[in-house]
Formats: sequence, structure tokens, C-alpha cells
Amino acid sequence: MTAIIEQAKTCPPPTELEQGEITTGFAHAQVMALADQVVDAVKTGAIKRFVVMGGCDGRHKARSYYTDVAQALPQDAVILTAGCAKYRFNKLDLGEIGGIPRLLDAGQCNDSYSLAFIALKLKEVFGLDDINELPISYDIAWYEQKAIIVLLALLHLGVKHIRLGPTLPAFLSPNVAKVLIETFDIKPIGNVQEDVTAMMAAA
Repeated sequence: MTAIIEQAKTCPPPTELEQGEITTGFAHAQVMALADQVVDAVKTGAIKRFVVMGGCDGRHKARSYYTDVAQALPQDAVILTAGCAKYRFNKLDLGEIGGIPRLLDAGQCNDSYSLAFIALKLKEVFGLDDINELPISYDIAWYEQKAIIVLLALLHLGVKHIRLGPTLPAFLSPNVAKVLIETFDIKPIGNVQEDVTAMMAAA
């Protein structure tokens, strides 16, 4: 151990990879403080769609699906995100819509509650009977227990048409997968441009 420490002392110090500032942590309280502004933007067509993105891009360049989606979404789409997906795309200059940032970050996976809260409040504000009537698309990843709980919570709320990636979970039995696909229209993520086109065209 001493030899390793002595060798480390002879190595050059780490070099800074990048600089800058990132604004995060909007959560539901901040978004709902702008509820009137958000509703007006939706009613006037300034905001066409919200896209919930909770997924993880990796450091490997091939794992860039969510970053590519963020860049491919049109300027009238707002991204709601939680979890570690954002650490690849929250540095992008995605702009804003009437003072509303196009990327609203609720925090970590554990803060996905905020995204569900926002959806339920928007449903209430718009006087809708079904959460699926909201202009919200879901493009999320599963990798471990927390992500599965988030998915189950969305299903409990009756959310349909969720894109789930990178593939549908292999541990689903054929019968369970059949029920989820037929009842909730869960589908695997695919080609970025095709997914973005489908999400923006969703009724």
C-alpha cells in the first residue's frame, strides 16, 4: 500500500474536464408555481407536448438515446426529467418557451413523485377525466428496483403508451408482458427520430 501511495504522489494532478453551471431541481413546487403560465402556453399552442424522460445514457458513446431524443425534440416540447438521464443532456442549450425552461429537472429517481404530481395537477387544472388525455408522452428506462417501482406507479395511475427501454424487461413472463402490452400499450424504445415523431403526434 505504501508503494502505491508513493507512486501516486509522483503522478500529475487530475485535469479539469469542463466548466460551467447547471440549473436543476425544479420539482413539482416550482412547476406548479408557474401553473397558470404553463396552462396558457399549452392552450395557445406554445407548448405542444411534455415528454417525461427518466433514463440513463452511459459514458459509452453508443449509449446516447436520451441525449439524442432531447436534441431531436421540436422547440415546442418541454422535457420533464428525473434520474441520471439528464447528466448527459442537461448541459445542452435547449432554450425556453415564454420563460419556461424546455428542460424541467425534478431531481433523482426518488423524486419521480414530482413528475407524477405534476401530471395529476395538470389533469386537475385542465378538468380532464383521464390522465392519458394530457399532452404528455413517457420515454423511460428500467435498470433496477427504483426504476421498476416508478413504472409500477405509472401503471397504477393508469398511464398508457409508455416507451420503455432499452428493451422490455426480459424477466417478464410472456403472459405478464402480453397483459402489459395489450392493457397499457407499453412498447420498447426504438429509433430516435421515429420515437420523437410518434410522441409528438400522440393524441
